[in-house]
Amino acid sequence: MYLMYSVTIVVLVLILILLWNEERRFRRSITHGLASKFWILRERRRFVRFKEEMKIRYNLLQDKSSKFIPSKTSNVSRKGLCLLTYEKLKVKDCLNLEIELPDFSKPITLTGHVLWIKDLQSHDAQDRRLFYVGIRFSKIKPEFEAMLLTHLNTLKHD
Repeated sequence: MYLMYSVTIVVLVLILILLWNEERRFRRSITHGLASKFWILRERRRFVRFKEEMKIRYNLLQDKSSKFIPSKTSNVSRKGLCLLTYEKLKVKDCLNLEIELPDFSKPITLTGHVLWIKDLQSHDAQDRRLFYVGIRFSKIKPEFEAMLLTHLNTLKHD
């Protein structure tokens, strides 16, 4: 009985090793085109970005007493957005977000965390510094995600 189990396990391990080697061989054989030899940076976006300015309000999740700060988006996708802010947030900050979609009467609420910050080196009319902040959505209710996707389906990507 143990011999049969041992033989079965050995056969399964051999099949697993063969499949793993086949996948490695397949991945090496994929041609990436001539441009990949010269393109050093890798595109990390999984979803299409839409150049869309929407009104948005945010506050830090850690600071329950803070009021929502009005702002606007630069672009948006299914899983994240680029936010224009006057304050320099920190990477990994968690934010509560309220996004006003043009097609819907109530704003969608969600939670996101900061992935990157870019100082624009420019100022607005009142001489305040501007920052782009990349945010990935971390908690969004299914009905709000459906509303966001409905809105994104009406847009043309940039």
